[in-house]
Amino acid sequence: MYKIALLTHPYLTSWFQDAIAPLQSKCEIDLLPFEKHYELLELLPSLAGKYDGLSAYSASGERFLQQSGIVLSKPCLFLNRYVVDYFKAFFILINQNRSLDFTQVILDTSLIRPDARRSLADVVRDVAVFEEDRVRYIQELSIDDYRHMEEIIEEAAIRLWREGVYTHLVCRFANIAEAMEREGIPYVFVYPEKHRVADALDSLVDHILLEKQSGGLPASIMIMPNMDASKPFQEISQDSVRIQRALLDFSKNYASNFTVHFISQGFEILTSHLTVEKITSNHTYCQLGYYLFSTLGISFRIGYGIGYHIANARENAILATKASADSGMSCIVNGDEDPIPLQTRPSLMNQSVHSASAVNLSKQTGLSPITLQRISSALQFMGTTDVTNSELAEALQVTVANANRFIHTLMRNGFAEITDIKRSMSKGRPSRIYRIQL
Repeated sequence: MYKIALLTHPYLTSWFQDAIAPLQSKCEIDLLPFEKHYELLELLPSLAGKYDGLSAYSASGERFLQQSGIVLSKPCLFLNRYVVDYFKAFFILINQNRSLDFTQVILDTSLIRPDARRSLADVVRDVAVFEEDRVRYIQELSIDDYRHMEEIIEEAAIRLWREGVYTHLVCRFANIAEAMEREGIPYVFVYPEKHRVADALDSLVDHILLEKQSGGLPASIMIMPNMDASKPFQEISQDSVRIQRALLDFSKNYASNFTVHFISQGFEILTSHLTVEKITSNHTYCQLGYYLFSTLGISFRIGYGIGYHIANARENAILATKASADSGMSCIVNGDEDPIPLQTRPSLMNQSVHSASAVNLSKQTGLSPITLQRISSALQFMGTTDVTNSELAEALQVTVANANRFIHTLMRNGFAEITDIKRSMSKGRPSRIYRIQL
């Protein structure tokens, strides 16, 4: 059984005991206390030799661990909150006090700098700006600032309370919550959802297993659908379920060791660098992107990241995803290298159907441009232009009847022909083999 060290503030020990209970049969988790976040810079390296994996409840610890140049020899996962967790805390506040003035409620994370103070009213008005500000303030901190961050927040919170600036404090830092309790200042603590903590630690266990089995480096693959940006991408939705199913099918057919998780605006796959090498043909082609487009009709920004530990792999995957958004091509970041664009998967076809030619073909055939592009990408992924109706249906994730309709439409317009008959080993009817030329 694997051993994991989970570092958290004593204030949260009992809460975490409940959160990790579902995992205790799968791994041994030791809850280890730390008082100040900067202590993680010394604690994590000192524990790497004693545990198979490390985890810490800290949003900013990962960045400062990297900034200090510390490289951990074991997989490490930093747990954090989601925006929805803040709104749950806001709901608790409102439920306790229906006449609450949002302008009189401030967040401890906004006290890192004197000019960064934000009220609950500011957050509710524009949560995106709140998230951007929070990330920017943390990024602007130096290592020295980080060491004194919680002292600065505590001092400001107590001083502003005494000055009558606010009536309630929303706490993200456990030691700030303790200080508020000690001072008698009304506060609410932002707890993360327990199931997300359990899922994250479950991913860490999977990654430990991957490393031990493959002896390879950890890898993260960020997969972001190019969909309407004005609509939030929901974890439970028709599109989300279709994408998850396609990812799992790809894993079953081509990779065999994917761990898929929902993230903001998309999905993350945790795997090893050996799997990334396999599905990208040694960092050359993006088979995954072609498979997803051919089966779903959705294009994606895909970033592959390989690192010395999970956090490093994730960071590289984020960089690769940004490069993918800029270039329009899937990208990979390996170590300290610049993003590498991934080309089209080679096949017996000279090229795929591009947008302009797809529009022209659509006028000739009556099939939509997106359908023609999906068929072209599916053929490229399969590496052949000769397919049966059932093979095309499976590749496109449509019914055989729909695949037949596509093929017959192409045949009528001179873009497909019957080339052979595929005999069945059973008593079933033989299948026609069609050559599709787009």
